[in-house]
This record gives sequence, structure tokens and C-alpha cells, in this order.
Amino acid sequence: MGIDNQEIKMIKLIADGLTYTEISDKMNVKPSKIENLRKTLISKTKTKNAASLVSFAYRYGLLKV
Repeated sequence: MGIDNQEIKMIKLIADGLTYTEISDKMNVKPSKIENLRKTLISKTKTKNAASLVSFAYRYGLLKV
């Protein structure tokens, strides 16, 4: 599947409830990059939205409770 550290960091920030603008500020990238990264991750993981992406990350051990 190949999810890198930047992608995991973004998933953690989504799980923390941050908006895409807040995530882009924390990651020092444009909000459009965050949106594109989200779409790429959803495609990679075959999930449907940000909530299912976070669920996927917990299920497969990318995030810890």
C-alpha cells in the first residue's frame, strides 16, 4: 500500500478534528495539497471519505488509540 510518514501525519491531524486549512498550516503546505493528498489516500486505501480513512488507519495500526 505504501503510506508514508507525511500521509500518516495528515491522517492523525484529521483524526484530531482539524480542518484542511488547519492541517495545511501545521504541515506548511497549501490547503489544495492537503485536499489532493486526502483524495490520493482515499484511493490508495479504497475508503470513501475522511472518517473511513481514519477508521482504516486505526484498524491497520497506522494510528494508535
